[in-house]
Formats: sequence, structure tokens, C-alpha cells
Amino acid sequence: MGPMTSEGPLPKLPVSGIYHESSTSGASSYLHDTEMVSDDRHDHNHGDIRRLTTANPSRVGRSASTCLSWRRAPKDHFPDDDNFAQGLSELTTEEEKPESESSVSRHGASLKQKFRRASLTLMKGIVGRDRRDRRSSEPAVDYHDYRPTTAHSAWNRIRQATAFRGPKTSHGERGMLETIHSPFKSTFPELPVPGHGFAPPIIPQHTGAAAKAAAAMQNEYLAFTRHHYLSTDEFNDRESGIGIVVTAAEVQDDSAMKENSAVVRVDFIRELPQELSVQILAYLDAAQLGTASLVSRLWNRTIQDRYIWRQSFLRAKTHTYATSLPIQPGVGAGVPTLRPGNDWQKIYKAREELDRRWKIGTQARAVYLNGHLDSIYCLQFDENKIITGSRDKTIRIWDMRTLQCRLVIGPPEVVNETSILFDPNGKPIHYASSVDNYRSNPSVPVTVSFPVHHKASILCLQYDDDILVTGSSDSTCIVYSVKSGYRPVRRLQCHTAAVLDLAFDDKHIVTCSKDVTICVWDRETGALLKQLRGHTGPVNSVQLRGNTIVSCSGDFSVRLWNIDSAKTIRAFAGHTKGLACSQFSEDGRFIASAGSDKVIRIWDANTGECLREIPAHDSLVRSLHLDSISGRLISGSYDTDIKVFNMETGEQLLNFPRWHASWVLSAKCDYRRIISTGQDPKILIMDFGTDIQDIHLLESARKYEVACDAGFI
Repeated sequence: MGPMTSEGPLPKLPVSGIYHESSTSGASSYLHDTEMVSDDRHDHNHGDIRRLTTANPSRVGRSASTCLSWRRAPKDHFPDDDNFAQGLSELTTEEEKPESESSVSRHGASLKQKFRRASLTLMKGIVGRDRRDRRSSEPAVDYHDYRPTTAHSAWNRIRQATAFRGPKTSHGERGMLETIHSPFKSTFPELPVPGHGFAPPIIPQHTGAAAKAAAAMQNEYLAFTRHHYLSTDEFNDRESGIGIVVTAAEVQDDSAMKENSAVVRVDFIRELPQELSVQILAYLDAAQLGTASLVSRLWNRTIQDRYIWRQSFLRAKTHTYATSLPIQPGVGAGVPTLRPGNDWQKIYKAREELDRRWKIGTQARAVYLNGHLDSIYCLQFDENKIITGSRDKTIRIWDMRTLQCRLVIGPPEVVNETSILFDPNGKPIHYASSVDNYRSNPSVPVTVSFPVHHKASILCLQYDDDILVTGSSDSTCIVYSVKSGYRPVRRLQCHTAAVLDLAFDDKHIVTCSKDVTICVWDRETGALLKQLRGHTGPVNSVQLRGNTIVSCSGDFSVRLWNIDSAKTIRAFAGHTKGLACSQFSEDGRFIASAGSDKVIRIWDANTGECLREIPAHDSLVRSLHLDSISGRLISGSYDTDIKVFNMETGEQLLNFPRWHASWVLSAKCDYRRIISTGQDPKILIMDFGTDIQDIHLLESARKYEVACDAGFI
């Protein structure tokens, strides 16, 4: 029987689309969990108020939860009799269950509570089912057609009386009440668990409906935020640029902007103490310092600090190719002594220009020194002087700065002749000349003859700050004291044929000869220590590094020797003809050799492997010089050419063809010049530093006057 009023039972009104069925949805479990049942005083008179369901729970759920306008309920929650009966009939299921016959007036207040509880249960159950159905991708339906539209109908009044007043969410939609489903009752905690991030809070079973409704609303809001907020055009205000589609080009620019924004832009020159700023800037090279000086006046003033340029110069210009240590300042290798007054910015600029000229090779000034009367077999030079030995039996010392000859040492029958100083016209024969034969810097050197002298051609020589050693076709060597005016100290005599080459260090003097032997002498006493035998042809060249000697011979071979054992360590085979010259890198890692087969070979001294084979000249390669600092390899040939190679790659860097009128017999270089001698009695100086501003600042601290001893250089 239907519900009762004070005037009798309410009539039944059919409602299309509404059905009644039993349900075990989350709403029923929610009702059970929260013990929301009828008052005990009325349970024995009335049956349970049954839950209303529909064939399409999602429709009713949506209309009951998300589509109702949540307005404040009026104080009078019950309508008049007619509207009340009509509204209640709309809630009646298709198959109506029998009701208690008791009078409604007797239980007016209880009926109100039951309707309120039934409405809450209805909404909660349908909302839970609605959410599950929506997750199964059921298309959205406009549910406005399934609810009464009359503003003052009994339905609205009952809804207002029984519904919670739910505020709108921050995104403009009605809050949805969501149940927390618990398949196992025992899994619920005893106390509430707050939500964390996107994780919803957990409400225990014994808490009230209001707390659960608030939790459900929070869950709904978080879900909406995750899935809809950033992707909905509704929230694009069309002014701020949020949500505007970005093109590929804009994405690329944005990425670049992000990368640039990651760079910390701080003027450390202004923020840091000057000492720290100077240390940082010292890691830049010359080009980078020049660019940095344009940043601001403060940067420009800071970069003028000499310490910055000094450290930058030493870092960039003291590395070497094949030496055991970096270049030491003040040793004549283009790194000046560390003096307080040095303008390191000018030094750096001059060195950069010098290196540029080495690369292009076309701005070297060529000067010839004239004075020798026959072929010049050997030479050595530094920043102050050049020393040469010739077939005319003389040794001559030249001033590098003035290009004048200062001293001639030879046998008395040679140096006492007037022709050694003047030509038949009375003009000095010592002078400098340009390529077009313009004469300059004439000089009349001092001539001297000592009791100990050579009686034949000077074939080889080497000097340092203390001694000069020469080897001659007379099969002897003479040691001179540089500081005493090149006076002879002793003669070394053991070879039975011409001494073709020599080398020395702080401990030993090594000589080689046509007699196919190598002699090792004590530098201090001149005593013969070892005589090395193994070559089967004339030994044309020797080099000394520590306890190791490298030699080459006319027997096509290069040999590595140990001084202590006087034994051959390794033989290098590969050349097809006799060898004329060899070089040993300062660190002892590389060997270069060349000869009649016109090929230069670079060897690994440790393994014996031939690293590079360089077809170099069109005729016999007579001279090699390995600059261990720069890695340049200078070669001179009987084809009258002088060439410069890169030791590391074997690439030809420079070529000076036919600068000599005949065979090139010796060619050497330093950081600034290439100097060579030949069968024509001339010394060729190729100076890459001519006319470079401040080029003199690269020279060592040794004063020119100190280099001149006893009137000689």
C-alpha cells in the first residue's frame, strides 16, 4: 500500500522510465556501513524504506547528483498535500511493494527523516554506479529530459529538503559525492587517513556521511584536475597565451631559450675579487682575451693585467712535440725570461704573428752571409751567433744581430793570408747580401791561429755555453773553451779516418768516422771510454740522448746503441741505399733518417717500427734537423731544395727550392729562423721574424754584451 498522509493514502501515479530492482551497489553498502536505518521506534510498524533504482542508473545518478541545482532548502521541507502526493508518486517504482497501514500523521517527523535518509541513499548509490558506468565509456546523455522542470514542484521541494548544499568546485562544476568502495570491511583503518598528492583520503567505516561526502567531492575535483583541466579549451582565457598551439619552429626556439636560460649570466669580474678574476681570465688564449676585452670597460681594464697575459702565453706557447719537459723560459726557444718589466701582451702578439708567418711561409726575409772561400759543411746557431765550419779549414763566428763576422780560427798558413779578409779590389769579403745581391754590413773579423788546430776540412761541430767541439778530415777532434775566447783545450785522437759527425752532452762526447767506428769520450778529461763497432760502412751521423746513441751508416742501416754495454740495442732496416744523416728526438722516442734513397723515414725508437715514410727530395738527402719543440723536420738535399715537414703527420709544410746554387750540406732551424749552408760558400738565413713589432721581446734575458767574451761572441 502507498504512503499515507493525514487525509488518507496518496494516489499512485505512473512514471515512465523508472524501475525498481534489488541492488548491492556501493550505495547499499554505504548505507549499511553507516548504520543509516529507520528509527527503532518505528521499525516494528513499518517495513524498510526500499531504495529506488532505475534500469539506467547512470541517468538517474547524473540527474540526482550532478544536474540538480543545489540551492538552500526552505524551512518548510514538506509541500502541500496535492504537490506532495504528485511528487511522491514520481518516486514510486513500477512494481509497488506493500507498505504499513499505520497513519502518517502519527509518524510525521519520522517520515521526514526517512525521506531524507532515502534521498541520501539514492544519491550515493546512483553516484557510485554512475561513476563506474562512465568509466566503461558509455556516451554522455543530456539528463535534463529525465527530471521535472517545474521550479516549484514537489520534487524540487523534496530535493531541497533532503539534499546537502554542495558548493561549486573551483572549475565551475557541481561537486559530486563519491563513495569509497570497500569490498572487505576489515580493510578499513580505524582512523581517517589524509589524502596525499593525487591519492584520495581514506574515511573509516565509523565516520559520518558528511565526512565521506567531503572526501568524495575532493576525489571528484582531483580526478577532474588530472584529466580535464589542462586539456580543456574552456580554461583558455585567450589573453595569457595558455593553451595556444605552438608550432615546431616555436618549440625549437623555446628549447634554445631554455638552454640559454640554463646558463648563469653573472659578471664575475664585477662580483669576484680581482685576484680570482685574474686567475680565471688567465685560462683564455690571445684571441679569447681580445674578445673578452670588448665586453666592457671594466673587463678591458682587468684584462690589461700582465699576469693574465703571462700565464696565457706560457700555457699556449711552452708545450712541445718531443721533449721531456715544457720549454723553459730564457733558453732561447722563443720564451723570454720571466722579468718583472716584461710586457706579456706585446710578447704574445709578436709570437702569434711569428707563428702565422711559419704557417704561410712567404714572409721570411732571405739574407746571405759571405766570407768563406769553399764549401760550408756544418753550422750551429743561437739568438746571438752562428758558428760555421768549412772546407777552407776555418771556423768562423758570426754576429746574429749585425750579420757581421767577428772571428776566424784556422791554421796559420790560412789565416795569415790577406785574401781571407779582402778581395783583389781591397773590399772586405765578409758582408751580407740580399737576393738581388745588394751588399750590406761589411766587416773585417779578427783572425787567430792556435798551436792546436785542424789541418784539413772542418766537417762537423757542436757547441754549448762552455765548449766548442769540432771534427775534421784530419781524423781528429778539438775541444775549445768558449769563455776563454775559443782557445783550444785538448785534441781527441783515436779515429783512423775523417771524423764525419759528433755529439756531446754533460757527460760524454761521441764521434763517428769513415773508419766505421764510433768513439765515446769523457767530456771532462777527454779520455776514450768506449769504441763501438757494428757498422760495415762509414758512419755518417751520430746523435746522443742520455745513455743511448743513434747512428746511421753507408751500410743502409740505422742502429741504436747502449753506451754502458757498447752493444747494439736495435737495428732499423728499411732504407735501400746508404744513409747520410739521422736525428734523435730530445725525449728519445723518435728517430729520423735519410740518405741516397731520397726518402725520409720516421722510426719508433722503442719498437723499431717505421712510423712514416716520406718521399722528400729528388736527390740525396744530405741534412736533417729535428726541432723537438715545434715538431718541424728540416731537410736539405743535393737537389738544392730546403723543405719543412711535420714530424707527426709527415705533411710537407714549406718548400724553399733552389735557394742555394749547389748542394745543401746543412740546414737547421729554431723558433724564428732556418739557416742553411751549401757547396756554394754562403750561409742562407731565412728569418720569419723580420719587421715583426716587438720581436726582440721573445729573446732570452741573456744580454748581448755578456755573450761577447774576449772581444768575440
